[in-house]
Amino acid sequence: MSGNVTYFELPSSDITATRQFWGSMFGWTFNDGRIPGYSMIEGPTPMGGSSHEDASRHPRIFFAVDDIEAAVARVRELGGTASEPVTIPSGAYAHCTDDQGVAFSLSEEAGGRG
Repeated sequence: MSGNVTYFELPSSDITATRQFWGSMFGWTFNDGRIPGYSMIEGPTPMGGSSHEDASRHPRIFFAVDDIEAAVARVRELGGTASEPVTIPSGAYAHCTDDQGVAFSLSEEAGGRG
């Protein structure tokens, strides 16, 4: 497992305000994604996204893993929690918390196992 940061999400309950703040702060551009109510954030590395109706107040960070199933099992072995992996066109992801309740996500690129 590499653990490299591969993606991030900024929550937003007001996407216009989110675009204004972060666009003015860093020059990022927000473009409508393929999923209704979700914007892709262009400019930073790694790339990010923003859900338009997310009332949480903390960004979510995605870490790279080679095998999402094995990584989810390891999170659970270490006392954390992990959702079942969700498959998307770019690979798969699972939302997790560590053994102290800190939220993070794991992601496997499409074709990651093989």
